[in-house]
Amino acid sequence: MSTIDDGPSTATPTLLDYLKTKKHSATFFLIGSNVIQYPDTVKRELAEGHHLASHTWSHHALTTLSNEQIVAEMKWTEKAVLAATGLKLKYMRPPYGDINNRVRFVLKKLGYIPVDWTGDAFDTNDWQMPTMSEATVIATFTKSLDAYAKGDKSKGFYCLEHDLNSMTVGAAQKLIPLGEARNISIANVAQRQSDAQPYQTGGTAPMPTVSGATPSTSGTHPSSASGAPSPTGTGTGSTSNKSSSAMTLQAGLVSAGLAALAAVALA
Repeated sequence: MSTIDDGPSTATPTLLDYLKTKKHSATFFLIGSNVIQYPDTVKRELAEGHHLASHTWSHHALTTLSNEQIVAEMKWTEKAVLAATGLKLKYMRPPYGDINNRVRFVLKKLGYIPVDWTGDAFDTNDWQMPTMSEATVIATFTKSLDAYAKGDKSKGFYCLEHDLNSMTVGAAQKLIPLGEARNISIANVAQRQSDAQPYQTGGTAPMPTVSGATPSTSGTHPSSASGAPSPTGTGTGSTSNKSSSAMTLQAGLVSAGLAALAAVALA
């Protein structure tokens, strides 16, 4: 199953062009701070039959955050996607696959279903380019697909790809045919789950309008110079700005007293 993390980015339209020619539908796990920069790309993803899901606002490891910060990460992303598409997201992927029972509880209170990828074998490692060569990425994933093709293909799997930049999008155009050549069906998460309602019904809780609580529009996914996500959820890009923004968002959400946050705190 095709899942694409960390977008949208300037490279995403190229991937959409490719998926359209292949008539494939993917799940795009969206970074909220990127959504507000490229809302038209998100609209296009939806219009072309793709499934949208949350990857939080700033790609921080959720187990390192407080309940309030987790709510901020999810609700601001929810607001950004709702503004662009009119849809309230239902599925999410925790950055770095970092999750525990506390995080699951908070996410459940907010109406979200976490979706991981199917183990290290199905992490394409495309995000490691150029530190890892494209040839190595392709060779490693080929071995994983060969092993899967020899087993019980009825179980399915979620692979991890990214639309971070032109390198990862270029790799995707070489990885997807590998699955096709092995007669592996490609679908999005909602299709795999046979979910006829892949978004939460109704609207979203009103967001705070207190002074200083609106997120910055200048931030991007924090990452290293190579495009690889930092294991701590920060990185060498706009780390200080992102940390400051996250703290501001947390304060705004707490002061506004969102009903979802109250439910988490009182449970």
